[in-house]
Amino acid sequence: MDLDRLRPFTIPTATSASRPLFRVPSDLNLPPWSGQAATIPRHALANLLEELIDAAGCNELPAPARAPDHPSIADLFAALKAAAAGYEVAPGLCLVEYFWTHAAAIHNGEAAACLLRAARSGRCVQGFAVLYVTDVRPPLLYGPNMRPVRVRGKIGTLNGVEGPYLALVACEGEPNGSATAIEAYAAPIFHARRFILVGSELDRDVLRALQHLQVALDAHGVECAIHRIRPEGDGRTLIEMVISTSASVRRICLAIDAMGATEPDTPDRVSVEFVVTHRNWRDGSFIAWLARAVLS
Repeated sequence: MDLDRLRPFTIPTATSASRPLFRVPSDLNLPPWSGQAATIPRHALANLLEELIDAAGCNELPAPARAPDHPSIADLFAALKAAAAGYEVAPGLCLVEYFWTHAAAIHNGEAAACLLRAARSGRCVQGFAVLYVTDVRPPLLYGPNMRPVRVRGKIGTLNGVEGPYLALVACEGEPNGSATAIEAYAAPIFHARRFILVGSELDRDVLRALQHLQVALDAHGVECAIHRIRPEGDGRTLIEMVISTSASVRRICLAIDAMGATEPDTPDRVSVEFVVTHRNWRDGSFIAWLARAVLS
């Protein structure tokens, strides 16, 4: 089955008391991959990964005064694991029981044993592993301190955006008692200690600049929190800044448009004050605007 034809997971809103998660179709039969990463429309794994990252609070850069220490990678994976407890892989089966944060679970039989127990009880489900990955070379995913993970089907990712990545890998049990990674989606992230999704290298540049701004404002007793807003499909990354003093709170919303061809209409749910492009990033006009906006 072609990945492009797969139905995405249906994810309800984050306010839902019970958030059921529809699994990858059981008839998935992916062909061997040819050796290049797939640039495909957002699909089930991409949607699920973004949902978990949001639920775990990983799309945030809190003000330094609120969180003076960067979280460790172990802290971030623990947050994702906790977020998985709010979803189901099938009615009555919690995702967290079929969710791993290390590649060893695929290799050492842990995932296989879990999936086999479910199958013996008449519940054939798939498991998911979320991994920190530094290189994607289909059919393999590479990361530090882990044995490469071989994926039988496609590995979706974004062309032109280097690692690191957060990869979500779907696994299924085999008749011989092993577990196989059947497909994966590798989403570029800001860096190893901030699992903020990025859609371009420009996103990373802007986030680094905003981190420096946070530190500068913190030295003057001003709190600046940064949040990546989930996109609505227009290709832009939306960033909201909340700047707080003892007397006021101000919100600034930026859009990052790495394509830079046009400035699309602003989505109804936000009011974008500035669209960052490669041009206004390189010529310094974005930084100049940001300084004025913060001081106004």
